[in-house]
Amino acid sequence: MNDFELKYRQYEAENRRLKKAVGELSILNDLAIAISGSLDSEKIVRAIISRSIRAIGAEQGDITMVVEDKQNPTRTLVRSMISSSNHSPLHLNQNLLGWMQINKKPLLINDPGTDERFRNVKWDESVRSLLCAPLMAKSKLTGILTVYNKKGDGLFDESDQRLLSIIAAQSAQVVENARLYQEEQAYQESLREMKMASGIQKKMLPSSPPEIGGYAIDGRNLTAQSVGGDYYDYIQMDDSKWLVCLADISGKGMSAALLMSNLQAILRGHVLHLNSPSEILKHANIQLYRSTHAEKFATVFLGMVNTKTNTLQFSSAGHEYPFLMSLDGRSRRLIANGLPLGIFDMCEYEDATIELKPGDSLFVYSDGITESMNQAEVEFGEERLAEELVSAGADRCEPAKLIDIIFNACFAYSDNQQLFDDMTALVLSRNP
Repeated sequence: MNDFELKYRQYEAENRRLKKAVGELSILNDLAIAISGSLDSEKIVRAIISRSIRAIGAEQGDITMVVEDKQNPTRTLVRSMISSSNHSPLHLNQNLLGWMQINKKPLLINDPGTDERFRNVKWDESVRSLLCAPLMAKSKLTGILTVYNKKGDGLFDESDQRLLSIIAAQSAQVVENARLYQEEQAYQESLREMKMASGIQKKMLPSSPPEIGGYAIDGRNLTAQSVGGDYYDYIQMDDSKWLVCLADISGKGMSAALLMSNLQAILRGHVLHLNSPSEILKHANIQLYRSTHAEKFATVFLGMVNTKTNTLQFSSAGHEYPFLMSLDGRSRRLIANGLPLGIFDMCEYEDATIELKPGDSLFVYSDGITESMNQAEVEFGEERLAEELVSAGADRCEPAKLIDIIFNACFAYSDNQQLFDDMTALVLSRNP
Protein backbone atom coordinates (compact mmCIF):
# COMPACT_ATOMS: atom_id res chain seq x y z
CA MET A 1 0.00 0.00 0.00
CA ASN A 2 1.54 3.29 -1.15
CA ASP A 3 1.36 6.60 0.72
CA PHE A 4 -1.53 7.85 -1.39
CA GLU A 5 -3.69 4.82 -0.62
CA LEU A 6 -2.80 5.04 3.08
CA LYS A 7 -3.71 8.73 3.26
CA TYR A 8 -6.92 8.07 1.32
CA ARG A 9 -7.99 5.38 3.75
CA GLN A 10 -7.13 7.63 6.67
CA TYR A 11 -9.17 10.38 5.05
CA GLU A 12 -12.11 8.03 4.58
CA ALA A 13 -11.90 6.88 8.20
CA GLU A 14 -11.73 10.45 9.43
CA ASN A 15 -14.64 11.40 7.20
CA ARG A 16 -16.73 8.52 8.58
CA ARG A 17 -15.81 9.57 12.13
CA LEU A 18 -16.81 13.17 11.44
CA LYS A 19 -20.08 12.11 9.82
CA LYS A 20 -20.86 9.94 12.83
CA ALA A 21 -20.01 12.79 15.19
CA VAL A 22 -22.25 15.16 13.21
CA GLY A 23 -25.02 12.55 13.29
CA GLU A 24 -24.68 12.18 17.05
CA LEU A 25 -24.72 15.94 17.53
CA SER A 26 -27.85 16.12 15.39
CA ILE A 27 -29.50 13.44 17.53
CA LEU A 28 -28.57 15.24 20.75
CA ASN A 29 -29.71 18.59 19.37
CA ASP A 30 -33.02 17.09 18.25
CA LEU A 31 -33.47 15.56 21.71
CA ALA A 32 -32.63 18.84 23.45
CA ILE A 33 -35.25 20.67 21.37
CA ALA A 34 -37.84 17.95 22.07
CA ILE A 35 -37.46 17.96 25.83
CA SER A 36 -36.45 21.53 26.65
CA GLY A 37 -39.19 23.75 27.98
CA SER A 38 -41.49 20.83 28.80
CA LEU A 39 -42.52 19.79 32.30
CA ASP A 40 -44.61 16.81 31.18
CA SER A 41 -42.54 13.90 32.49
CA GLU A 42 -44.32 11.27 30.38
CA LYS A 43 -43.78 13.30 27.20
CA ILE A 44 -40.12 13.86 28.06
CA VAL A 45 -39.50 10.20 28.84
CA ARG A 46 -41.13 8.97 25.65
CA ALA A 47 -39.10 11.48 23.60
CA ILE A 48 -35.87 10.22 25.16
CA ILE A 49 -36.74 6.56 24.57
CA SER A 50 -37.87 6.98 20.95
CA ARG A 51 -34.74 8.94 19.99
CA SER A 52 -32.49 6.49 21.82
CA ILE A 53 -34.01 3.59 19.87
CA ARG A 54 -33.39 5.36 16.56
CA ALA A 55 -29.91 6.54 17.49
CA ILE A 56 -28.68 3.14 18.72
CA GLY A 57 -30.62 1.06 16.20
CA ALA A 58 -32.49 -0.97 18.85
CA GLU A 59 -35.84 -2.72 18.74
CA GLN A 60 -37.18 -1.54 22.10
CA GLY A 61 -36.37 0.81 24.93
CA ASP A 62 -37.60 1.90 28.33
CA ILE A 63 -36.84 4.21 31.23
CA THR A 64 -37.23 2.98 34.77
CA MET A 65 -37.47 5.73 37.39
CA VAL A 66 -35.97 4.80 40.75
CA VAL A 67 -37.05 6.18 44.12
CA GLU A 68 -35.15 6.09 47.39
CA ASP A 69 -36.59 3.48 49.71
CA LYS A 70 -34.44 2.05 52.49
CA GLN A 71 -36.66 -1.01 52.87
CA ASN A 72 -36.64 -1.71 49.13
CA PRO A 73 -33.76 0.18 47.45
CA THR A 74 -34.64 -1.04 43.93
CA ARG A 75 -38.34 -0.19 44.05
CA THR A 76 -39.43 1.43 40.80
CA LEU A 77 -41.65 4.47 40.63
CA VAL A 78 -42.54 4.67 36.94
CA ARG A 79 -41.83 2.67 33.82
CA SER A 80 -42.27 3.95 30.29
CA MET A 81 -41.63 1.76 27.26
CA ILE A 82 -41.58 2.17 23.47
CA SER A 83 -41.12 -0.59 20.89
CA SER A 84 -40.20 -0.33 17.22
CA SER A 85 -40.94 -4.02 16.72
CA ASN A 86 -43.84 -6.44 17.08
CA HIS A 87 -42.24 -8.14 20.09
CA SER A 88 -43.86 -8.17 23.51
CA PRO A 89 -42.70 -5.31 25.74
CA LEU A 90 -39.50 -5.97 27.71
CA HIS A 91 -38.62 -4.47 31.09
CA LEU A 92 -35.47 -4.25 33.17
CA ASN A 93 -35.52 -7.02 35.78
CA GLN A 94 -34.75 -6.56 39.47
CA ASN A 95 -31.26 -8.09 39.21
CA LEU A 96 -30.19 -5.46 36.71
CA LEU A 97 -31.81 -2.74 38.78
CA GLY A 98 -29.77 -3.86 41.76
CA TRP A 99 -26.57 -3.92 39.70
CA MET A 100 -27.20 -0.39 38.44
CA GLN A 101 -27.95 0.83 41.96
CA ILE A 102 -24.59 -0.43 43.14
CA ASN A 103 -22.39 0.41 40.14
CA LYS A 104 -24.08 3.48 38.63
CA LYS A 105 -22.36 3.05 35.28
CA PRO A 106 -23.28 1.89 31.75
CA LEU A 107 -23.90 -1.81 31.23
CA LEU A 108 -23.54 -3.63 27.89
CA ILE A 109 -24.66 -7.26 27.49
CA ASN A 110 -24.57 -8.94 24.09
CA ASP A 111 -25.09 -12.52 25.25
CA PRO A 112 -27.28 -12.52 28.40
CA GLY A 113 -27.27 -16.28 28.82
CA THR A 114 -23.49 -16.50 29.23
CA ASP A 115 -22.81 -13.24 31.10
CA GLU A 116 -20.98 -14.20 34.30
CA ARG A 117 -22.30 -11.17 36.18
CA PHE A 118 -25.86 -12.52 35.93
CA ARG A 119 -25.44 -16.27 36.00
CA ASN A 120 -28.57 -16.92 38.07
CA VAL A 121 -30.84 -14.54 36.17
CA LYS A 122 -33.70 -16.03 34.19
CA TRP A 123 -33.80 -13.97 31.01
CA ASP A 124 -36.74 -13.42 28.74
CA GLU A 125 -36.12 -15.58 25.67
CA SER A 126 -36.58 -12.60 23.35
CA VAL A 127 -33.73 -10.62 24.97
CA ARG A 128 -30.71 -11.06 22.72
CA SER A 129 -28.79 -8.02 23.91
CA LEU A 130 -29.30 -4.93 26.01
CA LEU A 131 -27.59 -1.67 26.84
CA CYS A 132 -28.22 0.37 30.00
CA ALA A 133 -27.15 3.87 31.02
CA PRO A 134 -27.78 5.52 34.40
CA LEU A 135 -29.76 8.74 34.78
CA MET A 136 -27.81 10.64 37.42
CA ALA A 137 -29.03 13.84 39.07
CA LYS A 138 -26.83 15.42 41.73
CA SER A 139 -24.82 12.21 42.06
CA LYS A 140 -27.97 10.16 42.71
CA LEU A 141 -29.36 7.43 40.50
CA THR A 142 -32.83 8.64 39.55
CA GLY A 143 -33.51 6.34 36.60
CA ILE A 144 -32.16 3.85 34.07
CA LEU A 145 -32.34 4.21 30.30
CA THR A 146 -32.29 0.80 28.57
CA VAL A 147 -32.44 -0.31 24.93
CA TYR A 148 -32.95 -3.92 23.86
CA ASN A 149 -31.87 -6.01 20.87
CA LYS A 150 -29.75 -4.40 18.16
CA LYS A 151 -31.70 -4.46 14.90
CA GLY A 152 -30.70 -7.01 12.28
CA ASP A 153 -29.41 -9.42 14.96
CA GLY A 154 -26.38 -7.18 15.43
CA LEU A 155 -24.43 -6.44 18.60
CA PHE A 156 -24.20 -3.28 20.65
CA ASP A 157 -20.70 -1.82 20.68
CA GLU A 158 -18.73 0.73 22.65
CA SER A 159 -19.84 3.61 20.43
CA ASP A 160 -23.47 2.68 21.15
CA GLN A 161 -22.69 2.63 24.85
CA ARG A 162 -20.96 6.01 24.67
CA LEU A 163 -23.87 7.60 22.78
CA LEU A 164 -26.52 6.18 25.13
CA SER A 165 -24.49 7.43 28.10
CA ILE A 166 -24.40 10.94 26.60
CA ILE A 167 -28.17 10.85 25.99
CA ALA A 168 -28.75 9.70 29.57
CA ALA A 169 -26.42 12.36 31.01
CA GLN A 170 -28.05 15.11 28.95
CA SER A 171 -31.57 14.00 29.86
CA ALA A 172 -31.25 13.10 33.55
CA GLN A 173 -31.72 16.53 35.09
CA VAL A 174 -34.57 17.42 32.71
CA VAL A 175 -36.41 14.23 33.70
CA GLU A 176 -35.76 14.87 37.39
CA ASN A 177 -36.96 18.48 37.14
CA ALA A 178 -40.18 17.35 35.45
CA ARG A 179 -40.73 14.68 38.11
CA LEU A 180 -40.16 17.18 40.93
CA TYR A 181 -42.49 19.67 39.26
CA GLN A 182 -45.27 17.11 39.00
CA GLU A 183 -44.71 16.06 42.62
CA GLU A 184 -45.01 19.71 43.65
CA GLN A 185 -48.20 20.10 41.59
CA ALA A 186 -49.65 16.98 43.20
CA TYR A 187 -48.66 18.27 46.64
CA GLN A 188 -50.29 21.65 46.01
CA GLU A 189 -53.45 19.93 44.78
CA SER A 190 -53.44 17.82 47.92
CA LEU A 191 -53.14 20.98 50.03
CA ARG A 192 -56.07 22.54 48.20
CA GLU A 193 -58.16 19.43 48.77
CA MET A 194 -57.20 19.33 52.45
CA LYS A 195 -58.07 23.00 52.85
CA MET A 196 -61.45 22.37 51.24
CA ALA A 197 -62.00 19.30 53.44
CA SER A 198 -61.05 21.34 56.52
CA GLY A 199 -63.61 23.98 55.61
CA ILE A 200 -66.31 21.37 55.09
CA GLN A 201 -65.49 19.71 58.39
CA LYS A 202 -65.60 22.99 60.32
CA LYS A 203 -69.09 23.62 58.93
CA MET A 204 -70.17 20.22 60.26
CA LEU A 205 -69.38 21.33 63.82
CA PRO A 206 -71.71 23.75 65.63
CA SER A 207 -71.07 27.32 64.49
CA SER A 208 -72.27 28.74 67.83
CA PRO A 209 -73.67 27.38 71.09
CA PRO A 210 -77.47 27.15 71.35
CA GLU A 211 -79.59 28.87 73.95
CA ILE A 212 -80.87 26.31 76.45
CA GLY A 213 -83.18 27.62 79.16
CA GLY A 214 -81.41 27.62 82.53
CA TYR A 215 -78.14 26.35 81.06
CA ALA A 216 -74.99 27.54 79.30
CA ILE A 217 -73.10 25.36 76.83
CA ASP A 218 -70.09 25.63 74.54
CA GLY A 219 -67.63 23.40 72.70
CA ARG A 220 -64.31 23.71 70.90
CA ASN A 221 -62.19 21.58 68.59
CA LEU A 222 -58.54 21.97 67.57
CA THR A 223 -57.16 19.53 65.00
CA ALA A 224 -53.59 18.23 64.96
CA GLN A 225 -53.72 18.21 61.14
CA SER A 226 -55.79 20.09 58.57
CA VAL A 227 -58.66 17.75 59.28
CA GLY A 228 -59.31 15.59 62.32
CA GLY A 229 -61.39 12.86 63.87
CA ASP A 230 -62.86 14.57 66.94
CA TYR A 231 -66.51 15.57 66.86
CA TYR A 232 -68.88 17.37 69.21
CA ASP A 233 -72.50 18.33 68.80
CA TYR A 234 -75.65 19.56 70.51
CA ILE A 235 -78.92 18.27 69.07
CA GLN A 236 -82.35 19.47 70.16
CA MET A 237 -84.77 16.57 70.60
CA ASP A 238 -87.85 18.51 71.77
CA ASP A 239 -88.70 21.63 73.77
CA SER A 240 -87.08 20.32 76.95
CA LYS A 241 -84.50 17.76 75.77
CA TRP A 242 -81.07 18.24 74.24
CA LEU A 243 -78.52 15.60 73.27
CA VAL A 244 -74.88 16.55 73.84
CA CYS A 245 -72.21 14.46 72.17
CA LEU A 246 -68.43 14.21 71.99
CA ALA A 247 -66.69 11.56 69.92
CA ASP A 248 -63.10 10.63 69.12
CA ILE A 249 -62.33 8.63 65.97
CA SER A 250 -59.27 6.38 65.95
CA GLY A 251 -56.38 7.78 63.92
CA LYS A 252 -55.91 11.22 62.43
CA GLY A 253 -56.17 12.98 59.10
CA MET A 254 -58.52 12.38 56.18
CA SER A 255 -59.58 8.82 57.05
CA ALA A 256 -60.59 9.88 60.56
CA ALA A 257 -62.40 12.94 59.18
CA LEU A 258 -64.41 10.80 56.75
CA LEU A 259 -65.42 8.41 59.51
CA MET A 260 -66.31 11.36 61.73
CA SER A 261 -68.73 12.71 59.11
CA ASN A 262 -70.25 9.23 58.79
CA LEU A 263 -70.70 8.98 62.55
CA GLN A 264 -72.32 12.42 62.72
CA ALA A 265 -74.89 11.39 60.12
CA ILE A 266 -75.58 8.12 61.95
CA LEU A 267 -76.08 9.77 65.34
CA ARG A 268 -78.27 12.55 64.00
CA GLY A 269 -80.40 10.00 62.18
CA HIS A 270 -81.01 7.87 65.28
CA VAL A 271 -81.85 10.83 67.52
CA LEU A 272 -85.10 11.24 65.59
CA HIS A 273 -86.58 7.92 66.70
CA LEU A 274 -84.61 6.61 69.72
CA ASN A 275 -85.18 7.94 73.21
CA SER A 276 -82.11 6.95 75.23
CA PRO A 277 -78.34 7.44 74.76
CA SER A 278 -77.70 3.69 75.17
CA GLU A 279 -80.13 2.79 72.37
CA ILE A 280 -78.60 5.41 70.08
CA LEU A 281 -75.12 4.00 70.71
CA LYS A 282 -76.30 0.42 70.19
CA HIS A 283 -77.75 1.14 66.75
CA ALA A 284 -74.87 3.47 65.77
CA ASN A 285 -72.42 0.70 66.63
CA ILE A 286 -74.13 -1.76 64.27
CA GLN A 287 -74.02 0.69 61.38
CA LEU A 288 -70.41 1.72 62.01
CA TYR A 289 -69.28 -1.90 62.35
CA ARG A 290 -70.83 -2.82 59.03
CA SER A 291 -69.37 0.15 57.17
CA THR A 292 -65.76 0.22 58.47
CA HIS A 293 -62.75 -2.02 59.02
CA ALA A 294 -62.10 -3.45 62.47
CA GLU A 295 -59.08 -1.21 63.06
CA LYS A 296 -61.29 1.88 62.77
CA PHE A 297 -63.47 2.69 65.76
CA ALA A 298 -64.91 5.60 67.72
CA THR A 299 -65.25 6.41 71.38
CA VAL A 300 -68.40 8.42 72.16
CA PHE A 301 -70.03 10.12 75.13
CA LEU A 302 -73.74 10.89 74.81
CA GLY A 303 -75.72 12.88 77.36
CA MET A 304 -79.44 13.70 77.24
CA VAL A 305 -80.29 16.86 79.15
CA ASN A 306 -83.85 17.35 80.37
CA THR A 307 -84.37 21.01 81.27
CA LYS A 308 -87.74 20.29 82.96
CA THR A 309 -86.42 17.70 85.41
CA ASN A 310 -82.83 19.05 85.40
CA THR A 311 -81.47 15.57 84.85
CA LEU A 312 -78.73 14.17 82.63
CA GLN A 313 -79.16 10.66 81.25
CA PHE A 314 -75.84 9.51 79.76
CA SER A 315 -74.08 6.59 78.15
CA SER A 316 -70.56 5.96 76.93
CA ALA A 317 -68.89 3.91 74.21
CA GLY A 318 -65.40 3.55 75.62
CA HIS A 319 -64.93 7.31 76.02
CA GLU A 320 -62.99 9.13 78.75
CA TYR A 321 -65.23 9.61 81.80
CA PRO A 322 -66.35 13.26 81.96
CA PHE A 323 -65.93 15.42 85.06
CA LEU A 324 -68.96 16.80 86.90
CA MET A 325 -67.96 19.84 88.97
CA SER A 326 -70.24 21.20 91.69
CA LEU A 327 -70.52 24.82 92.76
CA ASP A 328 -68.50 24.15 95.93
CA GLY A 329 -65.56 22.78 93.91
CA ARG A 330 -66.15 19.06 94.43
CA SER A 331 -65.81 16.83 91.38
CA ARG A 332 -66.71 13.32 90.33
CA ARG A 333 -66.49 11.22 87.20
CA LEU A 334 -69.55 10.10 85.24
CA ILE A 335 -69.02 6.40 84.67
CA ALA A 336 -70.95 4.36 82.13
CA ASN A 337 -69.33 1.32 80.56
CA GLY A 338 -69.44 0.21 76.94
CA LEU A 339 -67.10 -0.76 74.12
CA PRO A 340 -66.07 1.75 71.43
CA LEU A 341 -68.27 1.81 68.34
CA GLY A 342 -67.26 -0.34 65.37
CA ILE A 343 -65.26 -3.08 67.10
CA PHE A 344 -67.95 -5.76 67.52
CA ASP A 345 -71.26 -6.17 65.74
CA MET A 346 -73.65 -6.53 68.68
CA CYS A 347 -72.88 -4.51 71.82
CA GLU A 348 -75.03 -3.41 74.70
CA TYR A 349 -74.64 -0.03 76.36
CA GLU A 350 -75.82 1.15 79.76
CA ASP A 351 -77.57 4.36 80.80
CA ALA A 352 -77.08 6.26 84.03
CA THR A 353 -79.00 9.31 85.24
CA ILE A 354 -77.91 12.13 87.55
CA GLU A 355 -79.50 15.33 88.80
CA LEU A 356 -77.90 18.57 87.63
CA LYS A 357 -77.90 21.03 90.53
CA PRO A 358 -77.51 24.81 90.24
CA GLY A 359 -73.85 25.63 89.48
CA ASP A 360 -73.00 22.10 88.28
CA SER A 361 -70.66 21.98 85.28
CA LEU A 362 -70.13 19.00 83.03
CA PHE A 363 -66.71 18.84 81.33
CA VAL A 364 -66.49 16.32 78.45
CA TYR A 365 -63.18 16.00 76.59
CA SER A 366 -61.12 13.96 74.12
CA ASP A 367 -57.84 12.28 75.03
CA GLY A 368 -55.90 14.88 73.03
CA ILE A 369 -56.13 17.03 76.19
CA THR A 370 -54.85 14.52 78.73
CA GLU A 371 -52.25 13.13 76.31
CA SER A 372 -50.64 16.52 75.62
CA MET A 373 -46.93 16.11 76.34
CA ASN A 374 -44.22 18.37 77.66
CA GLN A 375 -40.60 18.44 76.48
CA ALA A 376 -39.83 15.40 78.65
CA GLU A 377 -42.67 13.49 76.94
CA VAL A 378 -44.72 13.34 80.14
CA GLU A 379 -48.47 13.54 79.56
CA PHE A 380 -50.70 16.30 80.94
CA GLY A 381 -52.81 13.56 82.49
CA GLU A 382 -56.17 13.31 84.24
CA GLU A 383 -54.92 14.41 87.66
CA ARG A 384 -53.57 17.66 86.28
CA LEU A 385 -56.82 18.18 84.37
CA ALA A 386 -58.84 17.66 87.58
CA GLU A 387 -56.64 20.19 89.40
CA GLU A 388 -57.16 22.78 86.68
CA LEU A 389 -60.92 22.26 86.79
CA VAL A 390 -61.00 22.77 90.54
CA SER A 391 -58.78 25.87 90.42
CA ALA A 392 -61.00 27.43 87.71
CA GLY A 393 -63.41 28.49 90.47
CA ALA A 394 -66.42 30.52 89.38
CA ASP A 395 -65.27 30.39 85.75
CA ARG A 396 -66.54 26.81 85.66
CA CYS A 397 -70.03 28.20 85.16
CA GLU A 398 -68.96 29.98 81.96
CA PRO A 399 -68.25 27.25 79.39
CA ALA A 400 -66.14 29.35 77.00
CA LYS A 401 -63.92 30.59 79.86
CA LEU A 402 -63.47 27.09 81.27
CA ILE A 403 -62.44 25.73 77.85
CA ASP A 404 -59.95 28.62 77.51
CA ILE A 405 -58.46 27.78 80.90
CA ILE A 406 -57.98 24.09 80.09
CA PHE A 407 -56.67 24.62 76.57
CA ASN A 408 -54.23 27.32 77.73
CA ALA A 409 -53.03 25.04 80.51
CA CYS A 410 -52.32 22.31 77.92
CA PHE A 411 -50.49 24.76 75.64
CA ALA A 412 -48.36 26.05 78.51
CA TYR A 413 -47.58 22.52 79.67
CA SER A 414 -46.50 21.40 76.19
CA ASP A 415 -44.63 24.67 75.57
CA ASN A 416 -46.86 25.34 72.54
CA GLN A 417 -45.52 22.37 70.60
CA GLN A 418 -47.36 21.08 67.55
CA LEU A 419 -50.46 19.16 68.62
CA PHE A 420 -49.94 15.41 68.59
CA ASP A 421 -53.66 14.66 68.64
CA ASP A 422 -56.93 16.55 68.18
CA MET A 423 -58.14 18.44 71.28
CA THR A 424 -61.86 18.77 71.88
CA ALA A 425 -63.92 19.86 74.87
CA LEU A 426 -67.60 20.43 75.60
CA VAL A 427 -68.91 22.16 78.71
CA LEU A 428 -72.52 22.21 79.98
CA SER A 429 -73.31 24.32 83.05
CA ARG A 430 -76.55 24.75 84.91
CA ASN A 431 -76.97 28.36 85.90
CA PRO A 432 -76.36 28.95 89.65
